[in-house]
Amino acid sequence: IGEELTAVPTPGHSPGHSSLLVSSGGEQAIVSGDAIVHPAQATEPTWNVHFDMDKEQAARTREMLLAWLEADGITVAAGHIPGSGFGRVVRDGGEDGRRYWLALEKRQETDLPGIDLSRGGRS
Repeated sequence: IGEELTAVPTPGHSPGHSSLLVSSGGEQAIVSGDAIVHPAQATEPTWNVHFDMDKEQAARTREMLLAWLEADGITVAAGHIPGSGFGRVVRDGGEDGRRYWLALEKRQETDLPGIDLSRGGRS
């Protein structure tokens, strides 16, 4: 799409499903769309939702996507995940080294003057 916005094919949920990678200032974040819909999928990528049209493809896509997000430390914006929906995919330091969803705290204020997220974005 451009230097700062890249469409990433993430098939399985629906034909042609894509996520959007945002790159700016040396950092990256991905809007995952319906590729990741529950925090448990970071640990169990084969867990599908009823609405995944091709469940096997969705699981394969999710496994590859999660491995990449973890390896590169990419922030994820997952709209269906409760809370802010922002998080990272990280690995447990324990023996099993399981991958899991680390939710990022919701900010109360942004750098934009006059916007207070604690009041629904209204000034």
